[in-house]
Amino acid sequence: MGLFNSLFQNSSTEKQMYEVRIKGSIQCNGPKMINTVVLMDKTQMEMFTGSKRYEAIAGWIKANYPSAKPQSSYRNFGIEVKQAKKK
Repeated sequence: MGLFNSLFQNSSTEKQMYEVRIKGSIQCNGPKMINTVVLMDKTQMEMFTGSKRYEAIAGWIKANYPSAKPQSSYRNFGIEVKQAKKK
């Protein structure tokens, strides 16, 4: 019975969520620090930790800060990923 329950528990409709912290500085009418925590699912989180993570960071910054430019490059941004706690 325990094996049967564990099989269905892993395939539940509830997705695993991750807290992604984005750190860095941008130029937008003066320097501005970014230290933001965003809640993402596994697919989005993998974009920020994969080989094209700098493109994902650049896209996120352009979507949330349209007129901003990085101080030197997007490679100076840091990403920290943690598993979100269930409430």
